[in-house]
Amino acid sequence: MDYLTRTYRVPKWITSIALFLFFLSLGITFVIFFEPMYHWSIGWFGVEKLTGYSADTLKMNYHELIGYLTNPLIDTLKMTDFPSSQQGLFHFFEVKRLFFVNFAVLLASGLISFFGVRYLRQRRQTWQLRRPIRWLVLIPVVVCFAIAAFFDTLFVKFHQVFFNNDAWMFDPKNDPIILALPEEFFMLCFAVVFTFLLVGLLGTNVAIKRLKEI
Repeated sequence: MDYLTRTYRVPKWITSIALFLFFLSLGITFVIFFEPMYHWSIGWFGVEKLTGYSADTLKMNYHELIGYLTNPLIDTLKMTDFPSSQQGLFHFFEVKRLFFVNFAVLLASGLISFFGVRYLRQRRQTWQLRRPIRWLVLIPVVVCFAIAAFFDTLFVKFHQVFFNNDAWMFDPKNDPIILALPEEFFMLCFAVVFTFLLVGLLGTNVAIKRLKEI
């Protein structure tokens, strides 16, 4: 047993980390494309009152924003009712670049997970994924707690890590779109992503347990 554990140490960790990244990027992709979540947020967070625009207008402009961020053929951000400063346009360009990094991670981690799980399953060793997955589950648990308790700090740190400038600090006078994207909406997005990750890892652990390889 110890020999087998050592033999499959690298494959099990590579596969476990790939599964972690797959469920994380899948959660991010879900949040990006699931526009109804923003539609519901308009009412939940009083976005009509914050912006002075109707729900239909907000939905249309959000759709235009997501279209720019996810379509490589659209190289210019144009929202019908929300003008953008050069700083705002640059920030959304950086966001678009991160979105496509996420899509690449989703594809790569999905392939590595698939072949990694298949490799271990062919050798009846998928049970070895359970321990690293149990450790990795702690990450979304801790992050979900941090979201609930310290979201303001987490939100700032997130931008400091992924953006090496202050372009994300919008002035509503120059970039009124920020009023249509309240902090509570981003908090909801973070919560959904890490819940997605947590459920994915736990579900994988349960599936592996039911294989009864040992």
